[in-house]
Amino acid sequence: MLVVVLCTAAGFWLSRDLGVGAEGVGGMLGCLLGYVGGGLLGRLLDRAMGVVESHVERLPPAQVVAGSLGGLGGAIAGAVLSGPLLIVLPLRVGLAIGALIVWIAAFVGFRVIGGRSAAMLELLGLSTRPLVRAQAFDARDGLLVDTSVLMDGQLLALARTGLLGGDLMVARFVLDEMQGFADLPDDPRARRARQGLETLEVLRREGPLRVYVLDDEVPEMAAVDAKLAALARRLELRLLTNDAALARVAEIQGVPTVNLRRLGSDLAPSVLPGDFVRVALTRNGRQHDQGVGHLDDGSMVVVNGGATLVGGPEASLRVTSVVPTSAGRVVFAAVEGDSQ
Repeated sequence: MLVVVLCTAAGFWLSRDLGVGAEGVGGMLGCLLGYVGGGLLGRLLDRAMGVVESHVERLPPAQVVAGSLGGLGGAIAGAVLSGPLLIVLPLRVGLAIGALIVWIAAFVGFRVIGGRSAAMLELLGLSTRPLVRAQAFDARDGLLVDTSVLMDGQLLALARTGLLGGDLMVARFVLDEMQGFADLPDDPRARRARQGLETLEVLRREGPLRVYVLDDEVPEMAAVDAKLAALARRLELRLLTNDAALARVAEIQGVPTVNLRRLGSDLAPSVLPGDFVRVALTRNGRQHDQGVGHLDDGSMVVVNGGATLVGGPEASLRVTSVVPTSAGRVVFAAVEGDSQ
């Protein structure tokens, strides 16, 4: 209606400028032509806006925000560049060329900046992750994971079962810590860290759970565990961890936690005294002549007299006892054929 009114008024003023009597037939014809032309133009604009809206709905919100900022910057740059044309060229020609330059610059800004929306929002201290929630610490929002979970062999199996629910949120500083462990030479954590990075890649590729990498930083904290607890509280996300100390600190701060190893041990096949398992021992234990390894489900295996097997191939071990703990079960075993 606004376009119709404007075009009707424009027809009236145009008939007057042409010298036709505005009070007579000329003014009426001008108003009529403006009314008809305004209706056609209004419908055309409405249809064009519908096309634009359908295209925008298919774009990610982050790309729309970043592209809008890029388009605004491009339009301003185009207006500055086209300013001299208004001085050199005739006014009508300068305005037409300047408007074209502004339009092209805005379009280029939208395409270029919108195509790099994640990097653009990161520079502004924002993130592209979907963290809009109906209530704090909603289970549907996903889980913030720590290094111990990523290095746990149970993560992939539990993710495939669908028991975890939601998405996995991995902080950038946790990935950096994982990479640091993976690059350590002759360190038992290196193999588990590399396995954790491979697990993340499998989850991202197969899609049983969506994996988001959070670029949020907590500069006021130095330790990774402290950063995780603070970030989980700030983003109102539940924390998925195997670290009992981290879980206690997070719970004190009001952050709900989920223990992956405890969940896995409840679902893992039972290992009873007298059973035989094959395990590669990766490090020495706390006591003299002890060797320590892990089952596929993450359960710790402690072998008395197994120090000589550390770093070697898998050995056949006889289970002597199983002790449940808050961090999971601990399996005590002896080398097959050993009488102790």
